[in-house]
Amino acid sequence: MKHDGPLKTLARVVGNEEREMARRMGDCRVNMEKDEQQLMSLMQYRDQYLEAFHGTGSCCLRPAQLQDYRVFLARLDQAIDQQQQALQQSRAAFEELQLRWLKLHGKNKALQKLIDKRQLHSMAERARGEQKELDERAGWMFQNRGPS
Repeated sequence: MKHDGPLKTLARVVGNEEREMARRMGDCRVNMEKDEQQLMSLMQYRDQYLEAFHGTGSCCLRPAQLQDYRVFLARLDQAIDQQQQALQQSRAAFEELQLRWLKLHGKNKALQKLIDKRQLHSMAERARGEQKELDERAGWMFQNRGPS
């Protein structure tokens, strides 16, 4: 059909946007997984630090050592909180990209379906036109074959 050109162009543009969004989603997923791994490492380090502190017998520490321990633990807790926030932001960014990709994917599928439908319609019209031409030729040949 005449109108398929712009439709195919639009489908190509949407397809490119869908692929780009999928790439960005992949990058975002990698960042999210790094943030999650870093959070798990910090939490594991904190658990090990607490275990070591309790295992050495915290009663034997001097007041300055105990204060250093508390300050370090507070900083570690702060780092964990910051990493949890970073992970939440990464997840939110990923979910936003995923929603945008889903919309583009749906739009792309709808465009492809419309293009396919128009192509089938065009092929059917062409076939009807060819059949009509063949019928007219056969009729003309029958009328013009002369006396037998």
